[in-house]
Amino acid sequence: MNPYMAKPTLDRTVEVPLEMLRELLTDSELRMIKQRFLILNLLEEGNSIRSIASQVGVGTDTVVRVARLTEKKNLRKNIKKSEAPKLTKTSWIFGKTE
Repeated sequence: MNPYMAKPTLDRTVEVPLEMLRELLTDSELRMIKQRFLILNLLEEGNSIRSIASQVGVGTDTVVRVARLTEKKNLRKNIKKSEAPKLTKTSWIFGKTE
C-alpha cells in the first residue's frame, strides 16, 4: 500500500474542557447526563430500581441501563463513597422476592 494513500489516524484520547462540553451539548443532553449521574449515586446508596425511576422521573429501563453500564465499565471506582451503601430488601429483578 502506498504510504501517501493511508487512512489518517485520529487521536481518540482528547480532553474536552467542561466549559466547552456545556457549549457542545444541547439542553436535553445535559439533562440526560445529570439524570444518569443522579441515578448512579442513588444506585450506590442501595435504592431500588423503581424508587430511583420515580425520584428521577425516568423509566425503569433507563435505571437498569445505567446499572448495567456501571457494572460493565466499572464506574463504581469513580464515585467517592461518603458512607457505606444502604442495603435494600427489594431485589432489582422485577417480580423476584426473597
